[in-house]
Amino acid sequence: MNQIVKCAIYPPIGIARVGNSPTGWFVGPEVPGCSTVPIGGYKDSDGRLKRQAAKFRVYGIDSEGNAVRELTAKDAEIHWTVHLANKKGVWYRIRFAMDISEAEPVSRRNPKHTRDRTELIIDPGPRSVGPVHPGAKELFDTGSFLGKDVPLGEIRSDEMGRLLVLGGFGNSSSVSNKPIESLDNEEWYDDNSDGPVTAQVRIEGREIEVEPAWVIVAPPDFAPSIRSIVTIYDLAYQVAVKHFNYPDPERVSFYRQVYPIFESLAKLQWVNAGIYLNLGWGATDYFLDPDTIKKLSDNSEKNKGFRRSIVEKFRNPDGTIFRRDALPPIFGDARDRQRKEQSPRDMLSVTQLQYSWLTRWADGLFESDFERDASGPRRLEDLPLKDHANALTQAALENCQGGPFHPGCEAPWAMRQRLMYASPFRIKHKPRGYLETDFGDELTPKTALSQDGPLNGSAAGDLTRWMALPWQVDAFTCGSGFEPLINPHLPTFWPARVPNHVLTKRSFAEMNAPFISNAQSMKHFSHRQDWLRHNNSVDSTLDRLDQFMKEWFKLGIITRQSVPGGIGELPAEVFVEMENAYFP
Repeated sequence: MNQIVKCAIYPPIGIARVGNSPTGWFVGPEVPGCSTVPIGGYKDSDGRLKRQAAKFRVYGIDSEGNAVRELTAKDAEIHWTVHLANKKGVWYRIRFAMDISEAEPVSRRNPKHTRDRTELIIDPGPRSVGPVHPGAKELFDTGSFLGKDVPLGEIRSDEMGRLLVLGGFGNSSSVSNKPIESLDNEEWYDDNSDGPVTAQVRIEGREIEVEPAWVIVAPPDFAPSIRSIVTIYDLAYQVAVKHFNYPDPERVSFYRQVYPIFESLAKLQWVNAGIYLNLGWGATDYFLDPDTIKKLSDNSEKNKGFRRSIVEKFRNPDGTIFRRDALPPIFGDARDRQRKEQSPRDMLSVTQLQYSWLTRWADGLFESDFERDASGPRRLEDLPLKDHANALTQAALENCQGGPFHPGCEAPWAMRQRLMYASPFRIKHKPRGYLETDFGDELTPKTALSQDGPLNGSAAGDLTRWMALPWQVDAFTCGSGFEPLINPHLPTFWPARVPNHVLTKRSFAEMNAPFISNAQSMKHFSHRQDWLRHNNSVDSTLDRLDQFMKEWFKLGIITRQSVPGGIGELPAEVFVEMENAYFP
């Protein structure tokens, strides 16, 4: 205890997710690469989706900046405060990410509401728990939108005095019964939110400074074991290296920095049929084939030509030409169906830092550490204390989409901007008593990126205000197969969060049926169906969207399943659509 000079909350950015179960919830991932299915599944006994809670912990930090122990209610008084808000209705419309050359000025949402625009903000104010009553619960239930009460969730402390943040129930509606028209719908609200997480800590009567955190309440994750190629963690990592002198060794780790790029590409086969055909099981470029992994992790000079040929398949994030068929096969920030000329940013690239890792890997400047690190702990308690901070930081953010930003899933394009951060991975908080700046009827890219703009310090609701209103319209419309004459399945947008095509529970059962031939088993394995197939018979796109708005929680969740040994030439584990209310 005498070594502790300050404290820090981890993760620096926590992710909660909405769900409509009134009682069911689970804690989000705390170890990188580990998504444990909640007891009883992701839905409750009535088929309603459980909420994902964000868990926060306090660690004591020594004078060298190292975590020396986690502090709990057993050895410290911990008083938590969280402030959640939703500012979508009072913010600006969505066009492009404001930090690309295609960006344009945008006008206000709800421009006709000029008398008291605070009525467009859902802000119940801060809530606090602890330290007297561990397990206490406080509700964010006093906020409203244009006079309608809109609860945003709750906070509670567990038996150890750790903080749990649970967001809203996925509710969205128009207070004036207006139909959905775009990503910016007038007089609509949803119950996503975000805001600061702070704590007061006293050890033996001594109050200790605490580095604060942030929480984002995001839409559901319908494929919780599938990671995007570019994540919010990758964006924040690049900012940390570029602007905060965060370590980036010249020799990269194959397992920790390069392999995740290949693994993410290959695992998208479970949520998009085009990626299955091009990069999935049995394909020439299947990166998870054991022989391929052995070759990918070989840093010898004789293997350099192979490695360089792989890197050439990826888009250079600083490239100036449009490359449709390069990797990854995902739309970019500048995707615009109305524009005839094509931009390099029409397709997604890995980050500059990821591309640097790939080029160093191609040159052989990497540790061939795959076999040594391939099997690791799956619980935070099994990790050395010195690794807790990085594990919690990465686990929360690696499950969030780092692009494309149209406008994004969990967080906006602003997460790749230096102005957003006070230190590596920590959002810069606005000071107490700050005055909200009015940026006028139109927000320009220049203002958005300026030192005096909206990114330099955040308050409750400032991150999610950049997102679609309501969240369901974006999740529904950003699918794949928009260019069927070129490819019926690719490019795609966010299949790692909102799947396109899936291996169904029925196909999984049929491929594992007794006395089935290898050819029949492979046929069922290869049969992928639309994730939204339940409403394919609905003629109108708006009617299909309306159904999604009302019944999003009924859709299936993509989870890891084991394949019995000796069943054809199939992988040992697959990812299958489960808990689908339309197709039990």
